[in-house]
Amino acid sequence: MDKYKNLHLWLLIPFSIAVLGFMRSYYLNFTNASWGNHIHGISATIWFMFVIIQPYLATHGQLKRHRLYGKIGMFLAGAVFASALVMIPENIRFAQTDIDPWVAPDYFLYGVSFFDFVAITGFGVSVIMAIIKSKQIDEHAIWMVSTVLWALMPALARFGLVFVLWFGGSLGFAEIAMITTPAIIITAGIIMYKLKRWHPAMLAVIIGHIGVYLIIPLGNNQTWIDFATALFSFKQF
Repeated sequence: MDKYKNLHLWLLIPFSIAVLGFMRSYYLNFTNASWGNHIHGISATIWFMFVIIQPYLATHGQLKRHRLYGKIGMFLAGAVFASALVMIPENIRFAQTDIDPWVAPDYFLYGVSFFDFVAITGFGVSVIMAIIKSKQIDEHAIWMVSTVLWALMPALARFGLVFVLWFGGSLGFAEIAMITTPAIIITAGIIMYKLKRWHPAMLAVIIGHIGVYLIIPLGNNQTWIDFATALFSFKQF
């Protein structure tokens, strides 16, 4: 248990990136967000906080509270998963209405729907595995950490966009996502190096994030555009 004593401090890094990344588009635009955005934004924010608090409780003599919060966390994870899934149609609607064509052109919005689906699935599988492995400390911890990595790409890309806008750059969201995603892949690799083994949770994160590099080709592929439109054109709440 001692090896995870400082895990909560490390997890403050992705939490800070998430808050800063979504500061402009969500937190400072809170009153204009849809109910769907609120459910996803609030549940995802609480999930990041939950993943920080849980290892702290477990390593500071509060296992009983850790287990209680863990049961509550299953419902929270469900809210994150479901709300993220129903947010995908927003990409399709934005593509069809040409909202913010410089930062998020149509090809990006169509292409990123593929990665979003992969990431949401990866998040859900990681939560399920963390529950199954709850009595194995190392396995439980790694699967929980992987949930953070699955949720990080949108925030990290937006975090990078802040610097691009700050310095007057002209890169779009797709290009920034491709530049920032290696940080997630490298992090997963470092974790496996520390573990001294190929862990399926981290391997899945690495393989899944290669999907970021399919955003542009898929976004320009008419077959995928038609398929994504048909698949994800359900009503957002």
